[in-house]
Amino acid sequence: MEPEASQSPRERFLSGAVALLGTASLLVGAVTVGPSPVMAKPRMTPEEQLTIEIFRKNTPSVVNVTNLAVKRDAFTMNMLELPQGQGSGFIWDATGHVVTNYHVIQDASDIKVTLSGGEEFSAKVVGVDQDKDIAVLQIGPIGPPASEAQGDGSSKPPQQLLAAAPGAAAPPSAAVPPPSASSLPPGAVPVAPPPPEPVRVTPLSLCSSSADIVVGQKVFAIGNPFGLDHTLTTGVVSGTGREIQSISGRPIQDVIQTDAAINPGNSGGPLLDSGGCLIGINTAIYSPTGANNGVGFAIPVDIVKSSVGQIIQYGKVTRPILGISFAPDQSSEALGIKGILVLSAREGGPAWRAGLKGSSRDEYGRLVLGDIITAVNGVKIKTSSDLYRVLDKSAVGDTLRIQVLRENTTFEVNVVLDSNNPPPQPEQPKA
Repeated sequence: MEPEASQSPRERFLSGAVALLGTASLLVGAVTVGPSPVMAKPRMTPEEQLTIEIFRKNTPSVVNVTNLAVKRDAFTMNMLELPQGQGSGFIWDATGHVVTNYHVIQDASDIKVTLSGGEEFSAKVVGVDQDKDIAVLQIGPIGPPASEAQGDGSSKPPQQLLAAAPGAAAPPSAAVPPPSASSLPPGAVPVAPPPPEPVRVTPLSLCSSSADIVVGQKVFAIGNPFGLDHTLTTGVVSGTGREIQSISGRPIQDVIQTDAAINPGNSGGPLLDSGGCLIGINTAIYSPTGANNGVGFAIPVDIVKSSVGQIIQYGKVTRPILGISFAPDQSSEALGIKGILVLSAREGGPAWRAGLKGSSRDEYGRLVLGDIITAVNGVKIKTSSDLYRVLDKSAVGDTLRIQVLRENTTFEVNVVLDSNNPPPQPEQPKA
């Protein structure tokens, strides 16, 4: 039987066409099996490249700060040093100063600072500014000068740090006593521990001022949230001139608001601009749950430079004071008072010298209200935040024109501001 003989010319044409199409599809499939060259490697935008470069350049300057507390073990009754909190910080200068938030190290018995390379140091507190939530730490010990180390423009020579040997209680510069011969097995030769290797620290670049920050400006936050390794979050400046409360209860003025995620552990880390320089310290979030909710706050670099400079030089921060104690805003509001109710004026202080009087009790135990400050230099004072705002813009020795309400009489007095922490006077050369 011959099937081809029984096929008509039309059937033979259709069979040939089908075979030809199948062969063509196989050839096309063989050609297109490989990946398209367009999809081989995704390209990064200039904005992404800028973000990567900022993170790569500034990560070595950001450190992890661990707050350690001494606690007694409930079973063994031994005293243990356990972490009770973590945060971030950054290298301020080449001499080993680290800046972070005060609330990160509050109530710490010891503080551990971990550099980006993994080196750990036991840090000491140089000084704190509770009113602005700023703390300055010192890591070390300091090694010999390194001429190639980068500094922050200060007059101090650049330095490099020496990593302490694990478990060493004394500085590496101290002589380590060799082990006694009786404690070694026969034939053993004592080997001196290797000298500590120098560790380079990279200070962070500081912006000249935070006064020119505008809403909408892009910002970058680097830190160690939740104890993780360095992480980067980005956002924009959502607002300027904000006000938050510090641990001491004194308001912090001109705070930067951002929508960059500032989660627990990011506190104390730097907030950078598109040029990679510091514009603020991440310090707080506004959230009912404690997690990031798109509203974060950073202390502006102008306040940071003022506080850190004084702490490094004097170990404390000097601010002008009136020398008074006053009633809380809630109490004044409950009494219907619009101003600052003076409770007491410290004897010998600025307000006392100007004649201001505090509140007292009469012979029957009834409260006699003291003077009420209603204006300073022509600026209306209604709450304590208004008063602090004026003092933050003043300096020690300035004269303030204060308007006072006493009973039903209003008058004005001049008050010369004193210092809360007078800097130590230099020693006079002896004849």
